[in-house]
Amino acid sequence: MEGTLLQSLNLQELFRVVWTTFSVYLSVLTIVGGGFLLVDIYHRPRWVLKFKIQKGKNLMIEKSRLWSLINNILVNSTVVLLPGAVVFYLLLKWRGSDLSFTPPSTTVFLVHMLGFMMIEEIGFYYAHRLLHTSFLYKRIHKKHHEWTAPIGLTAVYAHPVEMLLSNLIPFLCGPLIFGSNLVTTLWWFAIAFSVTIIHHSGYHLPLLPSPEFHDFHHLKFTGNYGVLGVLDRLHGTDKVFRESSRFKKHRLIFSAKALT
Repeated sequence: MEGTLLQSLNLQELFRVVWTTFSVYLSVLTIVGGGFLLVDIYHRPRWVLKFKIQKGKNLMIEKSRLWSLINNILVNSTVVLLPGAVVFYLLLKWRGSDLSFTPPSTTVFLVHMLGFMMIEEIGFYYAHRLLHTSFLYKRIHKKHHEWTAPIGLTAVYAHPVEMLLSNLIPFLCGPLIFGSNLVTTLWWFAIAFSVTIIHHSGYHLPLLPSPEFHDFHHLKFTGNYGVLGVLDRLHGTDKVFRESSRFKKHRLIFSAKALT
C-alpha cells in the first residue's frame, strides 16, 4: 500500500492541494480574524462596539501581547498547519478522494457538512476536555487561556501540541472519514475556521453564530468544552453556563440592537 501511494504521488497536485488548503486558511485568518482585530485596535466602525460581550475588556491591546499573539500564530502556521496540510494531502490520496475542483451535488455537500460538524464536535470535545486535566492544562492548554476575554485571532493562539491535538485533527477527520472531494473540504475549512474565529471574537453580532458559549468558557476556565454544545449537554458540562444570565443571550440575533 505504501509503495502504491508513493508511486501515485504527483508533485504538481501535491503543491496545488497544499497551496489551496493553506490559502483558504490564510484568507480566513486575514479577512475574518484581521477584520475583528481592526475593530479591536481602532474601535471602528463604532456601532460594532455595542455588541462587545465582555464590556470594557481589550479596549487597548498591549503591543507586547499582540506581538506575542502574532508570533505564536506564525509558529503554529509553519510548524503545525503547513506540514499538516502536506500530511492531509497524503491521507486524502490514500483515501482515494477526488482532488480535482469538480463540485459535489448539493445533497452530498450538505450531508458531508453535517457529518463534519458532528465529527468535529466529538473530536474537539474530548480532546479539549483532556486538555483541561491538571497535567495537560498546566503544560499545554494554559497558554490558550491567557486570554480570558478572547479576540478573533486567539482562535489559533495555542501550544503547538494543542494546535495539533484538539484543533487540527478533529477538523480534518470529517473529510477523511467521508472521503470528500476537495471542493467540499475547502468549503468546510473556510466555514468552520470562520466560525471558530467568530467564537473567539468577543462580539455577538447580528446574523453571525453566537460566541457566548465559548466566550463563557474563556471567562470561567471550565465547562463548555464542545463546539455545538451537544456533548456538553449530554455530559452536563454546560451546567454553570445554563444557570448564568449569558445562556439567555446564546442565540442568533436578527436585530441591530445589542442584547442586554
